[in-house]
Formats: sequence, structure tokens, C-alpha cells
Amino acid sequence: EMLAQFDAISPDTMVRPFRSELTSIAPTSTADPMNFYAPAVIALLLQHMAVTFGALSLVRERLSGTMELFRVSPIASGEALIGKYLSYLLFGLVMGAVLFLLMYYLLRVPLLGTWWSFGLVVLALLFTSLGLGFIISLLAETESQAVQLSMISLLVAVFFSGLFLDLRYLIQPVQVVSWLTPATYGTHMLQNVILRGYGVEVLYMTGLLILGGAFFMVGWILLQRQMRLG
Repeated sequence: EMLAQFDAISPDTMVRPFRSELTSIAPTSTADPMNFYAPAVIALLLQHMAVTFGALSLVRERLSGTMELFRVSPIASGEALIGKYLSYLLFGLVMGAVLFLLMYYLLRVPLLGTWWSFGLVVLALLFTSLGLGFIISLLAETESQAVQLSMISLLVAVFFSGLFLDLRYLIQPVQVVSWLTPATYGTHMLQNVILRGYGVEVLYMTGLLILGGAFFMVGWILLQRQMRLG
């Protein structure tokens, strides 16, 4: 009786008893390379734009003599720095909205998360990137140096932010450099918000804000020192 049941089994089943079937568990069926790289490109563009604006702002004022007006005015260094933060943050948010609209309507990249999550990530990314740009501006002696340092920060973000290579494949010292780059946090969170529908991740957002706060404090100290030296 058992032999008869064995003979009734299809030869295809005997030769290949298991069949693999791939099923995507992603909430969207448009998981193509365009969608995967779009959030990372937005993070890189926003960081580079904010770093460049911040790097050129104070160095131009120092070379043009505007810094002398700050030194004799009743404005404190912290107030001047906060004013620049607010103006560039407003401009950066507009640029972030334009980039998102182009991504959503022109490239057809879906947004599975919420607008608020996307906006908070962009705001934190701009805040931290501006701090890095202001530090570059206060350390550079000329506009050429500021532009060169901004390009170096862009190259670091391109190669070490997880755009092309997963951070797990990098050696430990390089991973430290990666987590000191704002685009690393922005790339990870924007991919989760746009492609996976997650909210704002507390761990990565906290790390990005701590890095931005550290950049702000360093820029404040450097600007205060320059105003006192005058």
C-alpha cells in the first residue's frame, strides 16, 4: 500500500520536492533603483547646499568688512549666528520642498510616510549641515578655501554616507567619519520615511540633533573669538 502511494507521487515532485517563490513584503511594488537612491540624493543635495551657504556667508562678511560692524554693534555673537541659522533654514526648507515635489511628481517616487516626518528630517538635516558650514566659514581664510572644504565634505558624504556602500562594510575608523556626516543620518531616515512608511526614528534623530548642537556650539565659540579679537 505504501509503495502504491509512493508510485502515485509525480516524478517532478520527486526530482524537485521544494520550490522557491519570492514574495515582496514591501508596502510598494515600485522598488526600483530610482526610488532607492532618490532619498539619498535629496539628503546629499540638502547637505551640500546648506554647507556651501554657511561656508560662504561668514567668510565673505569677514573679507568685505561687514564683520567690523558686528564688532561695534550691540549684537552678540550668538544672536548673529541664530539670525543666520533662521534665514538659511527658511531658504533650505523651500529648496527641500521643491526637491520633494520634483521627486514625487516628476520621478514618481512614492511617499509612504507622512509629510510631517519628512519635514522634521529635512529640518534637522539642514540645521546640522548649516552648523558644519559655519564652522568651515570661520576656519577658512578665503572663499576658495571655503569652497574647497565644502567640496571635501560633499565627497565624504558621497562615499561614506551609505549611498553606494552599506556602512557595515566599512572599517571602524571610517564608520566614525560616516556618523559625523549629517547626510548619513538623513539618508537612513529619509529612506525609511519615503520608502518604508516609518515615522521619525528617535535614535537617529537624537544623534543628528546632538551633532547639530555640537556644531552650533563650536561655531558660536569661533565667532565669539573672532569678534573679540577685533
